[in-house]
Amino acid sequence: MISIIQQLKTLKVTGGIIWLLEFIHGKNYLTPKLNYLRTLQLGTVGREVAEMLDSKQYRLIPKFENHDLKHIVLEYEMSMKDEIRMQAYLIGNGNFTFPCLIFFSLGTFYPSIWKDLLNEYKQGKTTKSIHFLTLDDCMELKLIDIKNEYGRRKITN
Repeated sequence: MISIIQQLKTLKVTGGIIWLLEFIHGKNYLTPKLNYLRTLQLGTVGREVAEMLDSKQYRLIPKFENHDLKHIVLEYEMSMKDEIRMQAYLIGNGNFTFPCLIFFSLGTFYPSIWKDLLNEYKQGKTTKSIHFLTLDDCMELKLIDIKNEYGRRKITN
């Protein structure tokens, strides 16, 4: 119990969510799935997700697999500013979930990207909804095909 209390004291908001999910499911719950993704052919969605996670020394987190998929398909980096940009895009794309709105609200702390957020929102409005796309559904498909169907498109003014 003392160990859990010590861990709770050192958490950030996102770290807290990840910690809770890993506490519930187990830290290595998705290790077999990540190992499988690593075996897929180059250029497949699953292999690209695995390579992105490996490059950052991250692992698959329960309930975040589809979020990681969106980073790959929509070509957003795993940084706070790109995370907020992606949330603006997803809101434009029809995703009004509580986590999406919470992460988007963090944009108030980054005035340097405020102009980008409207453009991201507009891009999201112009593309097919990615909300229900899952890693399980497309892990063995070619990433280029999924990007062509669900990816971002530049808006010309």
